[in-house]
Amino acid sequence: MKLIFDSLEALLAELKDRKVEIVRVSRAVHAEGGRPTAGIPHLTCRVIVTAALDDDLWAEWRLWVGRAIAEVSERGLHLPERLRAKGDRALADITKRVDDASFQIREGLLTHDTASVDSFSPSPGTAVTTSAQRTSHRRPAPGAPGGQGGRA
Repeated sequence: MKLIFDSLEALLAELKDRKVEIVRVSRAVHAEGGRPTAGIPHLTCRVIVTAALDDDLWAEWRLWVGRAIAEVSERGLHLPERLRAKGDRALADITKRVDDASFQIREGLLTHDTASVDSFSPSPGTAVTTSAQRTSHRRPAPGAPGGQGGRA
């Protein structure tokens, strides 16, 4: 279960009270498509700060950086340069604020064991892969049209 905070200051105060030493700071990019975006892929960039409080509880704070129409290339969806630069500045600012509060900083983020962050992008140059793209690259099952074995 996670404990969500409205501000970074409140999160850091809670972590100090609980004597937490390690805080994870990460950028996350969420790809949106389909009917809500009229089929035009959009990317939302956030900076997420998480920390383990105990074995079953962690704290989380998210900063919404921005949203933009994705740049599309043969390698997938990419953040537009304007949003990438804004995300870099936000990540650097949040990392400095956490460091100034005397926490050890690690990359990555904590999620529940049943959660998935399929659009997590640890480095600025990494392409974002949507679930629709992953599905389209799967091989057909044996016996299915285009698959091995069985009738085609």
